[in-house]
Amino acid sequence: MYTSIVEKKENEDFFITFFQEKIEKDFEIRSFYLKGEIWSMAIFSQNDDNTKVDSRKYNGKIINRNVRYNLPKDLEEKIILLMNKLDLSSGSLDFIKSGNKFYFLEVNPVGQFGNVSFYCNYDLAYKLAENL
Repeated sequence: MYTSIVEKKENEDFFITFFQEKIEKDFEIRSFYLKGEIWSMAIFSQNDDNTKVDSRKYNGKIINRNVRYNLPKDLEEKIILLMNKLDLSSGSLDFIKSGNKFYFLEVNPVGQFGNVSFYCNYDLAYKLAENL
């Protein structure tokens, strides 16, 4: 299941779906949270037609640029508050950056961190092992 642009009204019944206004993004952000620390990666997916709407629709021929990213401190503080309220010690969070705004998309409590660690050389498997 991917994010898609809806261009016309459906006339038939369909599964429960969440609709929202389209956000023109500068880039996407995947952050990994572990016990009060946050590591983030900017995903420049908007330049490829396959990943323009959803970076998970990978294009095997053109790899999106992925770089380390520092979230604003006030946003990191809000993430820590959220994760504490949800009683989660780790997880992955997704955002869209558009202009000066950050749009929170979701938190994944399973906390996939492999791509963030690999592309940004964060060595998160080691940090996770230290916390076990």
